[in-house]
Formats: sequence, C-alpha cells, structure tokens
Amino acid sequence: MTGGFVKDLFERFLQEKKYLKNCSENTLIFLTVAFKALTKYVEIPTKESLQTWVIKSREAGKTPGGINAHIRGINSFLTWLYENGHTPERLKLKQLKQEQRVLKSFSDEDLKRIVNWKPKSFSECRLHALLCTLVDTGCRIDEVLTLKTSRVDFDNLLIRVIGKGSKERVIPISLELRKVLFRFLHKRNDEFGYYVFCTVSGSRLSYDNTRRDFKRLCHKLGINGFDGSFHAFRRCFAKNYLRQGGNLFYLQQTLGHSKVETTRRYVEVETADLQRTHLRTSILSRLR
Repeated sequence: MTGGFVKDLFERFLQEKKYLKNCSENTLIFLTVAFKALTKYVEIPTKESLQTWVIKSREAGKTPGGINAHIRGINSFLTWLYENGHTPERLKLKQLKQEQRVLKSFSDEDLKRIVNWKPKSFSECRLHALLCTLVDTGCRIDEVLTLKTSRVDFDNLLIRVIGKGSKERVIPISLELRKVLFRFLHKRNDEFGYYVFCTVSGSRLSYDNTRRDFKRLCHKLGINGFDGSFHAFRRCFAKNYLRQGGNLFYLQQTLGHSKVETTRRYVEVETADLQRTHLRTSILSRLR
C-alpha cells in the first residue's frame, strides 16, 4: 500500500458515503478535513503511524478537542478500510481525555431580550423570526436555514426539517411561533424563494453571515459571554424542556439524536439548578 493508493481508497470511501449511505455534504466535508489532517503526518495508516500522528498533532499545538473531532472522521475511514479488506487488522484511534466544561446557555433574561426585540428592517425581521424558531424548537441552525415554506404546517403547528444523515423529522411549534412565522412570511414577497429564511434573491442564507448578524445583535442587546454559537439555543431548549416536565426520550426525538447519551450531555445540571434544589431539600434547613 502506498500513500497515493490510500488517497484513492479515501476517494472511494467518500463516494460510497455519498451514494450508498446518503451522507450530507457537511458530513463529507467533515471526513475530508479529518483525512487531510491525518495525511499531514501519515502516508500509510498503521498502529505506530497513527500514534505518531497524535503526538505530532499535540506538538503542533492542536487541542484534545480538535484532535478528537478529527479522530471521529479518521476512525470511520479506518473501519471502512478493514471491512473492505484493505488492512489486515482493525485500526482505531482512542479519543484523548479532555476537560469537561459546563457549556453556557442563555438565561431567561437573555431570551426575553431576543424575543422582545423590535426589528425594523427586513433583514432584522428575518433574524428575529429565525432566532424565535431556534428558541421554540431546539433545531440545529443548519436545519432552520434549510427549512422550506412547504414544510411549515400552520394548521397543525408542525414543521418538518432535514437533520443529520438527511433524516427528516417532525417538530411541534407553539402558537407564538406560528404568529411570528406567519407575520414574517406575509411581510416578505413570496417570490423570494422557497426557503423560509432566504435572501432577497431567494437563495439560502449563509451560516457565516447569519452568525455575524447574531453576534452584532448580542452586542446590541447587552448579551455577553457568547461567541455567536447557535448551539446555545439547543442547550437552553433541552434544559427548559426537562425542567418543565418533558420526557427525555421525547426530547431525544425532538433534537434528532440517534443516542440518548448525546441528549444527556445537553442537559448537564447547572450550578443554579443544584442550588435551588439544595435549598428545597436541605435536611439542616428543615430541622432548624
């Protein structure tokens, strides 16, 4: 096996992922980035060369989290190599240990500022409607950016989104979100296009531009501590869902997770929740 042959095998791997597994374009990009990271230090994957890749990546200043992201993509390719008889043994990289941080989500006050914000221009109305959709549904930003008008069911309070792996799922919406979306869609010209949140020419909004506008809005509204990541809305949605008595397995389906363990990571208990529960259940407070 040569380095050039490995690259040819990777192209075959990508083709099968695209045409046989129906993987999304984002997944294919993720796998390609991981493979490029691997081939920076490795020509032919072996146990020794893979360990060398980890060491050199760390020496180059890569974080454990960044390396682990590449490892997920690399392991997918390594599994394919073994299953198709290109390697005599099943090679697999272990995830590196990394610090588990409590990721920040929005406070109720933050959400009130966003929801009660009074947009003026068309682009501001579009951003407001988009953010309200994230707040109300817990969708991924890409799922909202690709939401089509034909997939919004105002009568039954439902939207149909395309998630990871090109899987469609149905998500309930509230009466309040229906009002927001209905007003927004009637403000714009229907000739804009079939995306709910499209540009004035009807094309899909770009993630980078939407993130830029969101960061500006956070600064304008005095919402601090966020880098523009839309995932904070998903964490906030998940925690609120369970606080209000929602079922963990229903939440898993709503968020579009294939494993309930992934959903659990979204709802790690925050310090404020621990404090409130302790005040309510403290034995010492009850006995004194």
